[in-house]
Amino acid sequence: MIKTQKLRNRFALPPFLKTASAVILLLILGACGQKPDDSGQALAVINGKPITISEFDVRWAQLPEYARNKYPGPEGRKKFLDELIDREVLLQEARKRGIDRDRIVLERLERFKEPSILDVLMREEVDSRVTVSSEETKTYYDAHPGSFTAPEEFRASHILVKTDAEAADLKKRLAQGEDFAALARKASIDTTTRSKGGDLGMLKKGQTVPEFEKAVATLKPGEVSQPVATQFGYHLIKLVERVPGPAMTYEDAKDQVKDQVLIEKKQRRFKELVTSLRANANLRVQDAPIPDLSPRAAVPAPDAR
Repeated sequence: MIKTQKLRNRFALPPFLKTASAVILLLILGACGQKPDDSGQALAVINGKPITISEFDVRWAQLPEYARNKYPGPEGRKKFLDELIDREVLLQEARKRGIDRDRIVLERLERFKEPSILDVLMREEVDSRVTVSSEETKTYYDAHPGSFTAPEEFRASHILVKTDAEAADLKKRLAQGEDFAALARKASIDTTTRSKGGDLGMLKKGQTVPEFEKAVATLKPGEVSQPVATQFGYHLIKLVERVPGPAMTYEDAKDQVKDQVLIEKKQRRFKELVTSLRANANLRVQDAPIPDLSPRAAVPAPDAR
């Protein structure tokens, strides 16, 4: 099953702007941002340029929730306005120096805009043109028997102790041949599983803490983990068995199936679009070696003396 995720970049105003790269970023954001509503009431005027209530509200809305928490109450809003003023005086100074017309800045601005431009194109030429019917979903499900299953289950045992040193000592004893269940009965502080030799029974993903699940994912049946720290203490985990999840019925799986069909149809539409554009482009690939981008040691600059 393939999952897609949209990543949205949000730029919040930093409390302090100390570097040249930060000023360049401000230039880019200033060029891409909305023009302030000059008809609105001005909260401040810097060299004739007002910061209006509407601009303040727009900039405030752009902040993620955690960043807004840094500006509590009326005093926090005043602090935010002060930082908008700082931003504006820096932008004005940068423009006065012609930095906004610098070739490198303009190139960075173009690269900054590219993802948004491509995102709109993909929505127009791919997303809006692809749909999935119920018939397609059922046909795909029937053509891929066993591909859609419930999450696997696993059976594990553990020994829980208070310190890393205790866990390391028990790990050595297991390596010397002592029985896992017997050690669990003697040493584990988990009163629920101790009498059962540490047996946790059958588990599904999400039923244990992330650190525990991450360790289990690396084990083969019969193997014992290194000491694993969690909020409860230190665990030695033995994977007993993995049981594949059962095949899902169409009714249970149809949402997953539809998502999968949608992804595959979008991939095909994308390839068709690119193939068509390349076929109609005046394209010439130069017969030149492609630069080696593999990591390598930095070459020292030649001595200019």
